[in-house]
This record gives sequence, structure tokens and C-alpha cells, in this order.
Amino acid sequence: MPRIPLSDIEQQPEPIREFLARRGDLGVFRLLANAPQVFVGWSQMVDDLFASPTFSQRMKQVIILRVAHLQNSRSLAGTVGLSEQEIAAITDVGDREAAGLSETERAALNLVTELCTTHRLGDDTFATANQLFGTEALTELLMIVSWSYGLALVENALESDDANPLP
Repeated sequence: MPRIPLSDIEQQPEPIREFLARRGDLGVFRLLANAPQVFVGWSQMVDDLFASPTFSQRMKQVIILRVAHLQNSRSLAGTVGLSEQEIAAITDVGDREAAGLSETERAALNLVTELCTTHRLGDDTFATANQLFGTEALTELLMIVSWSYGLALVENALESDDANPLP
């Protein structure tokens, strides 16, 4: 049971109801909907992030799953389309190369791990990611990390107990 009540969807403005219908009725989203004055702008950013063609949905899911794992978040990331071997590799109990994760996925996972555990990026990690992804994609990758990290913090602080993956 979350520490604050989930917002009543039927009492929310139409843009919030539309977002929840589009992205899923996750408890953490309903918690954030308790702040409707900022939720609508926040939800537009989420939609833009997921609509962007810069990264595949799979890559976004890999990044979010890694952040969720590192933050001990129960439900931030889905695992649809990922094998058990890939999930194990993403969550540190399997060999990433043997699991078939691509070079770009492994580089993203290294970046996420370093950033979420040290709160910084070393020169080598930054240089590798910048060369591999380029400025625009690297910036977007960091936005995905910051979004999922922030959502994990909210989920953990308010003890949301979702079991649903993000779309």
C-alpha cells in the first residue's frame, strides 16, 4: 500500500486520464497524478521520450530495467521481449556478451551502472558513449536514465507496489 493514496482516475482532468489510458494505469503514475498542475507537462515529456526514434523500444527497456534494478525499484521496467538470459545479464547475474546483448546495449548498461552508482561518468565511459552514440543520442540516453531514476525514487519513497511493466 503506498504511503499516499492513489489519485482517483475519474476525478482527474482529461489529459491525465488520456495519459493513463495510453501508458498504463501504474500506481506510480496515479501517485504523481496527485500533482495535476505539473503532471500534464511531465507526461508530455514521457510521451516524447517514448516516441523518439533515437533508440529502439528494446534499448529503452534495457536502460530502464537496469536503472530499476540498481534502484531496487519493483516495477519500473517491463521485460517483454527479453529472454531470461538477457534479463539476467542486465541485472548483473549473467554474461552480457554471451546473452547476446549488442555493443551499444552493453555500452549503455556500463554508462547507466556507473552513473547510478557513482553519480558521475568517468572520462573513459563518457568518451566511449559519446563516440558510440553521438551528442544527441547520448543526451537522450541521459534523459531516459534521469526519468527512470527519478520515477524509481518516487516509487521507493512512496512505497508503490506496482507489478506492471511500463509500456
